Amino acid sequence: MPNTLLTPQIIANETLRRFRNNLGFASSIRHEYDDRFAQKGGKIGDHITLRQAVMFAAVDGAPISKQNVVEKSATLTINRHKHVAFEFPLSDLALNIDRFGERYLEAAGSALANAVDVDLLTTAYQSTHNFVGVPGTIPTAIKSYNQAGAWLDKSSCPLDQQRYVVIGPDMQVEIVDTLKALFQSSPQIKRQYEKGRMGIAAGMNWILDQNVRTHTTGPFGGTPAVVGAGQTGSSINTSGWSAAAASRLTKGDIIQFAGVYAVNPVSGDAYADLANWVVTEAFASDGSGLGAVQISPELIAAGPYKNCSGSPEDAALISIFSKVQADQAGIASKASPQGLAYHKDAFAWAMVPFEKPGGVDFAAVATDKDGTGFSLNIVRDFDVDAYSMVSRVDIQYGFAVPIPRFATRIVS
Repeated sequence: MPNTLLTPQIIANETLRRFRNNLGFASSIRHEYDDRFAQKGGKIGDHITLRQAVMFAAVDGAPISKQNVVEKSATLTINRHKHVAFEFPLSDLALNIDRFGERYLEAAGSALANAVDVDLLTTAYQSTHNFVGVPGTIPTAIKSYNQAGAWLDKSSCPLDQQRYVVIGPDMQVEIVDTLKALFQSSPQIKRQYEKGRMGIAAGMNWILDQNVRTHTTGPFGGTPAVVGAGQTGSSINTSGWSAAAASRLTKGDIIQFAGVYAVNPVSGDAYADLANWVVTEAFASDGSGLGAVQISPELIAAGPYKNCSGSPEDAALISIFSKVQADQAGIASKASPQGLAYHKDAFAWAMVPFEKPGGVDFAAVATDKDGTGFSLNIVRDFDVDAYSMVSRVDIQYGFAVPIPRFATRIVS
C-alpha cells in the first residue's frame, strides 16, 4: 500500500505527542489552560492570575474583631519562546508518519521537552526556600527524603497522591542502593532493579530527571549579620561580610536569621526550625562588608499571612544553608545538584498556541483536546539566504511558583 502524503497537521500532531511523552518534571506539576487562548480573536492576554487561598487569624473572645480580606495571587506570564529548526527533503513527506517521526520529529519533540524541563527546574529550585541536606553531600538515607516530606507537612501541604520527588541520576544511584535490601520481591523493587526508578516511596511519587539542576553556592566570607531591627519584606540590610567589594551569595543560596523561626502557616505557632529564605539575586557586599540581600518569600512577621516568628533583631547572625560562620567555608563555592520534593500545586505552567501564519509553504497548529493545553506549531518555508526549505517547530509558555512552601529542595 502506498504511503499517504503527510500533511502539516499530521506532522504537528505527531510532534506534539512526542514532545509530551518526553516531558519529565513538567509533566508532574500543575498545568493551567484556558480554552480562550486557542480562540482566534478571543485571547485573554499574556498572563494568567493564580489565586491563592484567603487566610484569616482566629481571635479569642466574644467581641468581634474584623479582619481585612487580602487576596494573594501569583501571575503566570507567557514570556518564554523556544523553537527547533531543521531541513528535510520534500520527498520525505511521502514517508509514513512513524518513519518520518523517527527521522525528524522525535529529535524535535525531545529537544523542546528537554529545554522546557531545564528552564522550569531552574526557576523551581531558585524559587524554593525550604531545604534538607548539605551542599556537596549526596543523601544516602531515606531519612533525608522523609525530612523533606516533613517540611511539606509543616507547611500545611495536602496529604494526597500529588506529592512528588524529582532527583538526578547520582542521587538515584545512592537511594536505590540504600533501599534495595529493605523489601522482598515486589513490582516496586522490580522497577528499581530493571529501570533504576523507585515508583512510590516515603509517601511521594519519584521521578528521575537528568535535567535536575546543579547549584553552585556563593563564596561567602566574613561574619554576616542583620543591620537594623524590625525589617520585613523582600530586602534585608546586612553587614559583617569580609571588608572588600566582592561576590558573596549566588541566586538560589538559602539563608537563615538567628532567632527567626518557621511557623505553622495556619495556626501561626512557631516550630523549632529556623525559617529559610532563598536569595533571589546574586549579592555582592561593598568595600565595607555591607549590602542588602534580596530574599523570597517576603518576610512577614505578623497577621494571617505571617511566615516566621518575628523580624530578626539588629546584629542577628546570618547562617547559610544552616551553617554557622565557622562551618561555611566547607560549603563555599560548592556544586550541588538540587532535587525537589513538592506538591503538584507548588508550581504551575501554561502553554499558549500561536496563530497559524499565512503566506508560507505550509503551517499547522496542534493543541491537545484533553484539557492540558499542550500546544505547538510547525512552519515550513523557503529560506532565500540559504536557498533551501526550512522547517521550524515553536512553543510558547509561562511558569510561576504560586505556593513555594509546598516545595522543599533536597541539596546534594
